[in-house]
Amino acid sequence: MTQKVLYVAFVWNQHQPYYLDAANNELIMPWVRLHAAKDYLQMAAILEEYPEVKATFSLSPSLLEQLELYVNRRAVDYYLKVMKKPNQLNPGEKKFLLQHYFDIHWDRVIRRYPCYKVLLERQGGVIEPGRVAEALERFSEQDYLDLQVWFNLVWIDPEIRAGDAFLRSLLEKGRNFTEEEKNEVIRWHYRIMEQVIPTHKRLQQKKQVELITTAFYHPIIPLLIDNHSALRASPGLPLPRRFRYQDDARTQVEMAVEQYHRIFGREPGGFWPPEQAVSPELISLVSDQGFQWTISDEQILARSLEMEIYRDGYGHVLNPDVLYRPYMACGDGAELPVVFRDQHLSDRIGFEYQHMAGQHAAGDLIHRLHKIRESLAKSPGEYLVTLALDGENAWEWYEADKTEFLHYLYRRLSADPYLETVTVGEFLEKNPPRRRIDRLVTGSWVDHSLTRWIGTENKNTIWNYLLEAREAVTHLESLEPEKTARAMQTIYEAEGSDFAWWVDSTAYYLAAPFEALFRRHLANAYQALEMEPPWYLFEPIITPAPGEPRWEGSHLAGPVSIAPGISKKGK
Repeated sequence: MTQKVLYVAFVWNQHQPYYLDAANNELIMPWVRLHAAKDYLQMAAILEEYPEVKATFSLSPSLLEQLELYVNRRAVDYYLKVMKKPNQLNPGEKKFLLQHYFDIHWDRVIRRYPCYKVLLERQGGVIEPGRVAEALERFSEQDYLDLQVWFNLVWIDPEIRAGDAFLRSLLEKGRNFTEEEKNEVIRWHYRIMEQVIPTHKRLQQKKQVELITTAFYHPIIPLLIDNHSALRASPGLPLPRRFRYQDDARTQVEMAVEQYHRIFGREPGGFWPPEQAVSPELISLVSDQGFQWTISDEQILARSLEMEIYRDGYGHVLNPDVLYRPYMACGDGAELPVVFRDQHLSDRIGFEYQHMAGQHAAGDLIHRLHKIRESLAKSPGEYLVTLALDGENAWEWYEADKTEFLHYLYRRLSADPYLETVTVGEFLEKNPPRRRIDRLVTGSWVDHSLTRWIGTENKNTIWNYLLEAREAVTHLESLEPEKTARAMQTIYEAEGSDFAWWVDSTAYYLAAPFEALFRRHLANAYQALEMEPPWYLFEPIITPAPGEPRWEGSHLAGPVSIAPGISKKGK
């Protein structure tokens, strides 16, 4: 008897918020550059070693646009602006270096390198901004130079470092770096960034990967269409004034399609809903734009079908026929194929396998996929296990970053005759949905509701500020089309999901840059309309704890160093 093949789709979501402060032409955070150097290129390039393995990548337009800003030298981030010669650094810049040039996992990364570890100990191993000043006198000019090199060096993918003689020599040298060595490390960052888009494009042309897109500035589309739709999953939730601008949601999607066509020379097939947040209205909007499929979380499926996804004590799904198939979702007079990720397996990659050796983690995932295959052996038809998660945030928590885990995993998959990786679009082309969802619920991957972005005092304040600015544009739209077009650009930027995500962060210095940039976007909108911005846009929504310095802008401070236990994006 022929054994059944199980199809597996990896969907790696690559996204960064839009960090550009247009007033200063400065990216307030460096994560586009740093994750490009460590993750975005290598996540795709590693597949070239395993031509039998296929994957789907969601590349958010805000990420791609910022990559182009770097590559075309049209903007820099503040972390690069403090890459001065040590004798040219002022005290504020030195404090910034001591606070932020340890922004990577301390145990998994910094303490692997004795000389970098010494610098961390000399700094005091603290993340509190007020205590960083105590370390200033303990650092020599050479220490600052060494710190600049180490920070940017460890943010280059370990496999890339291992493959280059110059980068290996820096790891072996460890200290007493030169200015030219520092500058060469930064040139490496730019070389890597220059390869990100061409590598993905090449792999798509070979049909080894499928590239999909999302709404341009990553807004929560159900809330743009109607922010009171949050009540569907959370009755009684305290809400701000009603924000209802379906045209904004449509434009954010249209902009993404235009960018995708410009960069990749074709139309996108799949649509990644920001934060996997879906609603019936989203199905109609995305279908109208010509997309062929979308994706969400298993609990959205369960709630839409009004049934449970049952698991045993080991996490194995007991009703696999429900989860591991595509559905035709109906909404607002339209329909669209939807796949639903296995949340448990996706979270094992994102949060659990970091505690295991890469070889053992890969083996565990292969074992679990075979358990799914065995459970479906007597079920007719083809089945798809969808693993969907962030493609960058998990890896610095792994002992060997992504390298060991992905190589073992892809090697095992390449040799396994009963597990076949596919792109989502490829699977759907051969296996269109045979079941329907007549009532798609409204929710996201977070608690399967929308409360991560609305419903608290700070989040509701953000929505009210956004609504005031959006109404100001509406009032002038017919009279001043050129002004309102410029204003709407910054409105779209302010609609990004990350502002509401961060505003209630428990760490003030993680939230403050996002909250400040949000207010600046809105102030820029009023200025584009030649109107005086409201006074409240110059007053922070959030405030520091007693004794904690106020965040004043990227030239003075930023998010705290990322010690173990803190995630930059919090997800």
